[in-house]
Amino acid sequence: MTIQEYQTRCYREYKQAVGLPEDYRFIYGNPVNVLVPIETKVGGVMVVGAYPSAKFATIQGITDVPVASNDAPFSSEIYFDGSRVRRIPSGEELEENYLRPLGISRAQCWITNLVKVFLFKPGHVNRYHRLGVRAIETRSWYRELAQKSLPWLWEEISLAQPKLIIFLSVDVVATVFGVSRNQATEYLDGQIRLLPGTTGTYQALCLPHPGILMKPSVRNPWPERFREEIIPRAIGEIQKILCR
Repeated sequence: MTIQEYQTRCYREYKQAVGLPEDYRFIYGNPVNVLVPIETKVGGVMVVGAYPSAKFATIQGITDVPVASNDAPFSSEIYFDGSRVRRIPSGEELEENYLRPLGISRAQCWITNLVKVFLFKPGHVNRYHRLGVRAIETRSWYRELAQKSLPWLWEEISLAQPKLIIFLSVDVVATVFGVSRNQATEYLDGQIRLLPGTTGTYQALCLPHPGILMKPSVRNPWPERFREEIIPRAIGEIQKILCR
């Protein structure tokens, strides 16, 4: 199978395959799109996030209403939301928090998400209801959707043949490695781990979710730990892997 054949099939079949409803749509009726991988470097670094964000707008005075899918995983799109220019931050967060500190360029990466559609949180549903629009809360479905998404991820891995896979977040790590959330949290330490798969064994690096790193506080030790402990530990190993 070619990359384009996978992209096409995933775009057309993914939602039905994981059990999402046919009327899974945003406020104006446009569908919640499947975000297939667009940046698809073979033989490099695969980056796997949890699920994509979306484009938001202010409608009738209600802020941060999800209205459309992003164009690609971890994009840095700039768009006008009806009242102001906005930027999707996920692409910038990926580069600033992970790729640059680890010495990896975006051109070296295959970038994807485990769950390939935007998920509505209770707050999003509440905003829709205030606007008189029905919405389905799907964030609580994450574990089920992630489990059903594993075959799609393994197809991508077989196509990408990455030298290294970077998994972002406890939720992704728990699903892919088949461990508890507590065990998955222990994996976020900067150590390279071996991931046995359907087409071989892959070297993997498990790191905290971007949202955790963006919220430094006394009660959140992750930003400092990531900067002082995890990144230094990972850099040497990564360079050895990529130079082989």
